[in-house]
Amino acid sequence: MTKEAEGPVSRNRLGRDLFTLLIAGIFFFGLALLIRYGLAGENRQWLNDLRQWLQGSELGSGLWSSSIVFVALGAAAISVGVPRLWVSGAAGVIYGLVLGSILALVSSTIGAAILFFLGRRILAGLVERRFSGKTAVWRARFRADAFWWVLYCRLFPMSNATFTSLLCGACQIPATPYLLASFVGFVPLTLVFAAFGSGGIKGDTGQIILGFGFLVAAMTLRYLFKIIRPAAQVPDVR
Repeated sequence: MTKEAEGPVSRNRLGRDLFTLLIAGIFFFGLALLIRYGLAGENRQWLNDLRQWLQGSELGSGLWSSSIVFVALGAAAISVGVPRLWVSGAAGVIYGLVLGSILALVSSTIGAAILFFLGRRILAGLVERRFSGKTAVWRARFRADAFWWVLYCRLFPMSNATFTSLLCGACQIPATPYLLASFVGFVPLTLVFAAFGSGGIKGDTGQIILGFGFLVAAMTLRYLFKIIRPAAQVPDVR
């Protein structure tokens, strides 16, 4: 695909992705305002009690046990196709920005690992038959520089992370650069949605604004990456 042919398509998709992210941010900002100014004290306390219960404090299991359960459930959800950004938002709602981001990153990486090994061991033939042309292009690029091409895929705002993980496994690329690039590439938008979720449930508009700051940083990283990897050489996998 030529640069001229691909450019408008990529820009259109990027525009839709950013619009979706902005809508999500506006939703959480509205939720923060509602909780901060629209809920009575007893209702806000009920939300705090619910968060503490989900964190394990009311169950006697403790934060560590709750975190392990969340990571396991989050990884399982991602491995069956649930968008990782939903998991990141839920982590922010329950655990706050810092711990929520960590747990969401661990969940996302484990889920991506499960899909990777499924693609490698079980679904390689199916993916090869269904996407034979694009698979050949990606196999060559992944094998030439797996870390950077996986990182590029992860930095797309709303890229199909499930398909990318399966395709990477089907292409038989090394697991180490795949997992490292996935982890690094997951960081920006994980921070965005953990901030949105945490700020929304706490009524903290400052965290929502911080989430938008993370979004700007994420898009800056994507732009810098496109300078390093020209758009004309980047195949479209979505």
